[in-house]
Amino acid sequence: MMLECSEPSNQTSSDFPYFFTEDGQLCHRDTMKPYQFLFKLNDVHGTVREHLTLCHCITQHVCSLLENKLKLVKVHLDKRTQSDDYSLGFVYMSPGALNHNGTLMVLIQDKGTVRCGVWSWRAVAHEGLDRGSQIPYVRCALEESCAVLLMNPNEGGLSPEEHVCLVWERFVSKSAAERITVVAHGYGGLAFVHLLCHQLEEICQRMWVVALIDSSHNLWHQPLGAAGRDWLKAHSRTWILSTKPTNRPVGSLKAGCRTMSAGTQCHETAPAVCMEAVFRFFAKVMRPKAVPAAFGIITRSRSFRRSNLSREAGGTNDRNNNTL
Repeated sequence: MMLECSEPSNQTSSDFPYFFTEDGQLCHRDTMKPYQFLFKLNDVHGTVREHLTLCHCITQHVCSLLENKLKLVKVHLDKRTQSDDYSLGFVYMSPGALNHNGTLMVLIQDKGTVRCGVWSWRAVAHEGLDRGSQIPYVRCALEESCAVLLMNPNEGGLSPEEHVCLVWERFVSKSAAERITVVAHGYGGLAFVHLLCHQLEEICQRMWVVALIDSSHNLWHQPLGAAGRDWLKAHSRTWILSTKPTNRPVGSLKAGCRTMSAGTQCHETAPAVCMEAVFRFFAKVMRPKAVPAAFGIITRSRSFRRSNLSREAGGTNDRNNNTL
């Protein structure tokens, strides 16, 4: 069931009978049992209200962790009035992200009800923050001295494609980053390829590498062009749902780049399962290439000539010694 989470229900978070434990699991306050999806046929509206509250609770908790634990900053894209009514939504960034001259990591989630900092609210509810939120990616990026920017394509009245283009124009393209990495999940991959179609020249100059996780992009339907397809092939990798172990090669015609197994058949938890492989891929691509050391290659002919010269030199010395 697809739920819209733009407006919280009348039930407040304090009334919601679930809470997050220290290790990021959602448990019932009284029974300590994990959250359970319950659909009441005799009270459909009540079920919808409960799940709207769930979504609102998860969103609030994740935002709180992003701001208070990871010290990210909420940056609004546009203000409609002098009040707090923002028309175009917001993104999260690490402090000084746009002035950071190292690596800037950009995260783009799937289309639907998920909000900033969340890959899947269902995965958060059933499997915890480490499996359904973007917090592990943010934490790992910050530990590696990267700046981070979390897009928010499902809020603000723009389509995901429009949101990604606007964030690129307002922030990413103006950043001081020497290297830009992107992790895009589901429809986020399609939105990124849409950006690539319109900003190919600038992206070719600025961006190094892109990880596409169970992406919805399709090179047959998006007008990327030959140059764009070549760039995507050289600078990206995609992980698709598969029964194979994580990061094993998998054939795919639509991806346009090297395709790997996500190690799971669950779309919603794929980013969590692939995270280690994604960071290894980024490290490999951005690792400075070693300059080959100069050395001479001794061939058989060169070795033969050296032996002859040595024997000749030795014979000359012997003759000189006999003369003396």
